[in-house]
Amino acid sequence: MEAKRELPDYYRERYLHWYSWFSYIYDPFCRLLLFVLNGGFGGELRLRRQVIDLITPGPDDRIIDICSGTGTLSLMLAASVSGCGEVVGVEISDHQLRIARKKRIPDNVCFVRADAQHLDYPDSYFDKAVIFGALHEVPRKVRANILGQAFRVLVPGGRMALLEHNRPGRRWRAALYAFLEWPSPEYRTYIDLIRNGLENEVKLAGFHIVERREVAYEFFQIVLVEKPRPPAT
Repeated sequence: MEAKRELPDYYRERYLHWYSWFSYIYDPFCRLLLFVLNGGFGGELRLRRQVIDLITPGPDDRIIDICSGTGTLSLMLAASVSGCGEVVGVEISDHQLRIARKKRIPDNVCFVRADAQHLDYPDSYFDKAVIFGALHEVPRKVRANILGQAFRVLVPGGRMALLEHNRPGRRWRAALYAFLEWPSPEYRTYIDLIRNGLENEVKLAGFHIVERREVAYEFFQIVLVEKPRPPAT
């Protein structure tokens, strides 16, 4: 499945260029960042486990990991899925996918190169979904398209967990995080997501919010959403 060339210039030029080199340090960067922000050794895995536990994966679930990066979360999800279940990691960056595919991949996981705005799967194909720290990297229009596709491919009643940046309540923490984000090309879209509100954007896509948590000293948030079931007739 090839990614369509309909990406806004910002997304194509900034995102793909950024990961052409950042992918090589992405895994150690995440471990270091969440060592600092999430309680020391194992902070990254604990945070990913929180996301997985929220969607309560079943052994036969089909799960999509949207913007799967280097595949860490997809591979963790695989341990929760057996029987007829499967995990699909969707990622547009060849560099990220190259690293993901070098890892030990079980039979129930596959990685697909695709633009998350154009998921080539039928309606209501997946039981669960996750998006881990990706939406803040792209413009609002792209976020809306991604969330719309996630809504489409989830079954009615299907749940999705999203981990995203958060603006801490304490001013010094908010200022510190903004300072850390400022050098990156995603700063502009990060600020836009914070101002517009992740909860507002998932509601606009049609989801119901089930739960929201602030985690990692308020630097991140996890939002659990559900695709509504059709009304009983």
